[in-house]
Amino acid sequence: MPSKKKDMGIAKRFGPRYGYSLRKRWKEVMEKRYAEYRCPYCGKVSVMRRISVGIWQCPKCETIWAGGAYTPF
Repeated sequence: MPSKKKDMGIAKRFGPRYGYSLRKRWKEVMEKRYAEYRCPYCGKVSVMRRISVGIWQCPKCETIWAGGAYTPF
């Protein structure tokens, strides 16, 4: 019979550990973090680099700015 597991995407690496609701919440946060955003300075749309919590850098123009912990704005 086929498996009835739900596809967890980026949280699949945790397997059955930590519970479904925690994995689901972690997955939503990480998908926002690694999404593509538009640079406020040069306008390029790409995945921004997070240097530290709340500090972001554009990979093209290398401008550094402060934003949210998991999203650049």
